Amino acid sequence: MHKRRTRNQQIAIRSFTYGVMMLLAAVGVAFCLAWAMGFRIDWNDGKLTQVALLQFNSFPSGATVDINGQVLSTKTPTRANVKTGETTVIMSRQGYRSWQKTVDMSPSGVVWLNYVRLIPTSILTDTVKSFASVSEMRESPDKKWLLIRHSDDDHCYSDMGYCPEMTREGYLAMPFTFTLIDVSNPKNIRFSELTIPSDKTTPPTKDQSEFFSIVEWDPGSRFVLIKHIVGEMTEYLRLDRSNSGEVKNLTRDFGMQISDPHFSGTSGNVFFALTGTDLRKFDYGNNTASMPLASNVWNYRPYENGRLALVSVEEQGDKTIQRVGIYNDGHVTIVTTYQEAEPTLAVLTRFNNVDYLAIARRGSIVIYSKPLDQDEKTPPIFLHTSGGGDWLNISPNGQFILTGYQGKLVSFDLDTRFGYSFEVKDINSAPQWLDNSHIVSTSDKMITFIEFDGQNREDIVGAHGRVTLSRDGKYLFSISDAPSGAMLQRSALVID
Repeated sequence: MHKRRTRNQQIAIRSFTYGVMMLLAAVGVAFCLAWAMGFRIDWNDGKLTQVALLQFNSFPSGATVDINGQVLSTKTPTRANVKTGETTVIMSRQGYRSWQKTVDMSPSGVVWLNYVRLIPTSILTDTVKSFASVSEMRESPDKKWLLIRHSDDDHCYSDMGYCPEMTREGYLAMPFTFTLIDVSNPKNIRFSELTIPSDKTTPPTKDQSEFFSIVEWDPGSRFVLIKHIVGEMTEYLRLDRSNSGEVKNLTRDFGMQISDPHFSGTSGNVFFALTGTDLRKFDYGNNTASMPLASNVWNYRPYENGRLALVSVEEQGDKTIQRVGIYNDGHVTIVTTYQEAEPTLAVLTRFNNVDYLAIARRGSIVIYSKPLDQDEKTPPIFLHTSGGGDWLNISPNGQFILTGYQGKLVSFDLDTRFGYSFEVKDINSAPQWLDNSHIVSTSDKMITFIEFDGQNREDIVGAHGRVTLSRDGKYLFSISDAPSGAMLQRSALVID
């Protein structure tokens, strides 16, 4: 016959059960925390170690990953737990050059190697179209369009070459012609013309020369700013790629001598520009020019949503005061002040929903986090540069800040907070960003891809000037010399 437990026995059993459950829960929580912090048991020696996480991806995907001599069973995109310390990663795929990098893995750290671009062992390049001459090419932000300027001061150009000698009246009556190239379908490229009628520009006198150059595309990839220099006079024009006959002369229309204009927003109607040292906003939508938004402006750089970074200089007695600030929504916020004028550049960027202001001055870069937040002051980041900065720019996604001086470059990763120093031959101005992680070198008329930290340099094709990737990243368009003048060429970066 079953003997009924006493009340004290029931309480004891219940307490024991609850205690075991709480112990198991505590052990489970501790185990999960330890696992999340990267602790693992090394079954080879039976010791507890702390590992890190490596995340991989490549373009194209499907690459084999070798970590310190051990090949993963899965291909990119993939991930792996690795021991801390120096870790050498090699990614390879048949028909492509191998990629290699050594990274320092910290305990429980996470490193993303998701920017790897594999280059074919043999790159197939073909000629898309030949031209008598190409002086400049500029790609649209959406990578659907290319604009080619063929000459500096000759209005008359066609696929057959340049026009023969003509009267001056005939020359001035000819429009200045650009070639517009639709590369939205890289296998079916289409060509058209954009022209600037002679009555939209100031004609040169008999002894004057003129010069055209492409300033920039608007963020919406429809409009283009063109700079036109006649003698000592400079004017700016706006072209509409969707309507070749629609040409605006900013200088003439607003009746002001402007300089350094830049689009704001995607409408193509709004510009920032300097009039002397005053910063103003111009709007074709209502044909207005604002009062000065800031005065004594030395230089400025626009950013999204009408914000921009600016450097101003003011004389106070025998002192020269230099201020670096941010224009935003009608107000200028001064971030820092210097007691003497030095060549200074400033750019504004945003990464992971945080604003950053980078300033290149003398032999250093200073990076301010949340510069518009007056209530949250965080210590700035200082980076040393060799000799200062001739230029300062950011990657398209805002992650990398890059500056350089006579071929010596310094980059900073806002994600990892790591800085890198490296050299690139014949870099005298800000290099072009190929994508979010690679810059382009054109030294010795060779297009070379270089990663943000200076590593994995890959020669692609003989060319010069700017280049552009197709929207799918499978083709590279570039300009190269040809026996008949110049040619637009297409290089396949993916093996079909």
